[in-house]
Amino acid sequence: MTYNILIIPIITGYYILNFSKLLKYSSQRFTRSRILFESLFIGLVIIGSGFFIRTFITIAFPSWIPYLSKILNHIPIQKPLYLWTYVFSSIIALTIFLLINMIINKYYHKNDPILWAVNKHGDELENLAKESADKGLTIQVTLKSNKVYIGFCEQIPIPQKTNYLTISPILSGYRESETKKLIITTNYFNVVNEFITEIENNSESEIDIITLNTDVIIKQDEILTAGIYEQEIYDKFNSTAHNTV
Repeated sequence: MTYNILIIPIITGYYILNFSKLLKYSSQRFTRSRILFESLFIGLVIIGSGFFIRTFITIAFPSWIPYLSKILNHIPIQKPLYLWTYVFSSIIALTIFLLINMIINKYYHKNDPILWAVNKHGDELENLAKESADKGLTIQVTLKSNKVYIGFCEQIPIPQKTNYLTISPILSGYRESETKKLIITTNYFNVVNEFITEIENNSESEIDIITLNTDVIIKQDEILTAGIYEQEIYDKFNSTAHNTV
């Protein structure tokens, strides 16, 4: 048997690994050697399934294989042993892969595959951002510079696709160097409202077509701490600290 034809199911496995709605978001965090291994594994599953189907057809419908071989032998290419078993196995695998993608696109939200990947492979920060985007939780991010942003993640981050985190802030401030007390300096709600009021009073622009982009893109390497932010807890801590003083 010519082993060069093994490249057919391996390439098929690589394609499925990188474009499947179920697998592609998980595979993005794999190393090159891991991607090669996973592609080889999928290729071996395709080969095994193909020979299983061929054996079943040979037993259940013994005349089919000779009939198909007689037809395919007319194709003017050099045909290694079991070439068509490999080819048809890959075609069946690609067909199943496309059907699964169609089902996911039709019956699931576009973020669901990312949710599955984060749940399975996501780190602590990715899971925190997922909770914010999925449940509307407010998160607090403190940078190494002591700058603090409080807001929401509007999109579920794809695991390790990028080293950046996007936050739509509602508050920002800093932590004091010695006490690490949080000082709020900017209320984005107030700023946005003032901006809209100025536009209404000083121009003829329509509010509906004005885009206010206050998103902040943060490099994950610069994040010191991150967690869920609750205003009531913040107020209680500050009230307790004030009463103690």
